[in-house]
Amino acid sequence: MNQMGQYLVVKRTKEKDEQFTVIDAMSLDEAHAIFKVRHKDDQDAMEEGETFFIFEVEGNLEFDENNRIAFPKRDMTIIQKW
Repeated sequence: MNQMGQYLVVKRTKEKDEQFTVIDAMSLDEAHAIFKVRHKDDQDAMEEGETFFIFEVEGNLEFDENNRIAFPKRDMTIIQKW
C-alpha cells in the first residue's frame, strides 16, 4: 500500500530557482494533479521560459552559485511555458 509522501515544487525563472510549495500526496502523479488544481492561477500567470518541477522530497535542496537547483536523481514532472 502506498504511503503519503511529500513532493516539492520548485519554480524556475530566468533569474533563479526557488522552492515554491510542498504537496502531500500518495504518488508523483497525484502531486502533479493536485498542483494543477491548486495552482492553476500560478500556471496561467507563467511567463515564457518559466518552469515548475515537481519531485519527491529527499533531504535538503542544494543550489549552485547561480541559484540553480542541483536536481535529485528521482522521477519528476515538469510544467513549462514555451
